[in-house]
Amino acid sequence: MKLFMLGSSGLVGSTCYSKLLLEKTPPEIVTFTRRRLNLLGGTERVSDLKDLASQMVDLEADTAFCAIGTTIKKAKTRAAFEEIDLNLPLRFAVAAKARGVENFHLLTALGADAASKQYYLRIKGLVENEIKTLGFRSLHIYRPSLLLGHRQDFRLGEELAAGLYRRFEGLYPKAFDKYRPIEVDKLSSFIIRKLQENEPGTHVWENQEMLKG
Repeated sequence: MKLFMLGSSGLVGSTCYSKLLLEKTPPEIVTFTRRRLNLLGGTERVSDLKDLASQMVDLEADTAFCAIGTTIKKAKTRAAFEEIDLNLPLRFAVAAKARGVENFHLLTALGADAASKQYYLRIKGLVENEIKTLGFRSLHIYRPSLLLGHRQDFRLGEELAAGLYRRFEGLYPKAFDKYRPIEVDKLSSFIIRKLQENEPGTHVWENQEMLKG
């Protein structure tokens, strides 16, 4: 597999990146980033990410994975949030498609829905819908719940929610699985398996399916 990757510095992206390099036959990875990450293995293309097409012009890949994302609080404005969670993934997908990539994998969020009244989930739904129109041979969309794992950036709300979940984990009914927090290790293993399979068609993976592994 030859893989284009966007979002290698985030919790899910960095975990997937590290695990992929430990595979018996690791893929050739090119990661696109705003700052040098000094990642082991792979190739880094550092730019402002405004013109991803020019960054890919001399590259080839069969698969692309977009794991980039932020929060409204961190982005500070809706315009900045939309640039990272909507415009940038779409630019990445369009550029990858133009370079002959046939398989695209996109990380969004539980509840993503372009018709949602909740702004964050509406943007996640919009990016899903836009990328669906590009006609990839294989499109896999991942909608995890709250992620359990160590982040470089501290998110108070997520840490509190994760703490409550761990305290009362055994009390939640099976019906709660759709919303049950997911360990990033389990999520990343699920994504890597789907990256390797690249099953044709459009597939939306909900949280409860990924929890099963």
